[in-house]
Amino acid sequence: MRSSLLLIGFIVIAFAKAYAQQPTVTDSITSIETVVEKQKPAEAVKDFFALFHKKDTISLKKMIINNATLHSLIISESKGRKVIETPMDDFLKSIAQIPDSVSFEERLIQIKTTNSIDVATVSASYEFYLNDGFSHNGTNVFTLLYIDDKWLIAAIVDTRQYP
Repeated sequence: MRSSLLLIGFIVIAFAKAYAQQPTVTDSITSIETVVEKQKPAEAVKDFFALFHKKDTISLKKMIINNATLHSLIISESKGRKVIETPMDDFLKSIAQIPDSVSFEERLIQIKTTNSIDVATVSASYEFYLNDGFSHNGTNVFTLLYIDDKWLIAAIVDTRQYP
């Protein structure tokens, strides 16, 4: 009986200690042995845009899995709606080819994340500015997979609404 009470006491103390160390964010892994906090999927997307603005295609490529997809829905009053699929390597090449004389910024407006332990979607409305003038707006949806202790981009789908 005494050994059972000691065992129960040990389990309660271990659980209380692990619970006290438990992160409050939803995209963390918690175990009794150790608490390891993952990078949040939204932070990975923000990192993507920081690298995008720097035109750091080498670092961007490291954030993207092989055979990732990029689909864009172009919406224009004069041209209607058109879906474009761009190979990720072509997308990265187009970023690298932006002249230094051209300034651009994709401003994320509202970010929403849905995730489980190993897969996440990050949706972000945005406004795109080219040479300090408004170009278009839309929504980005990133699908991310948690591989080798980091979130990697498996797919990007975006809308581009032109005035």
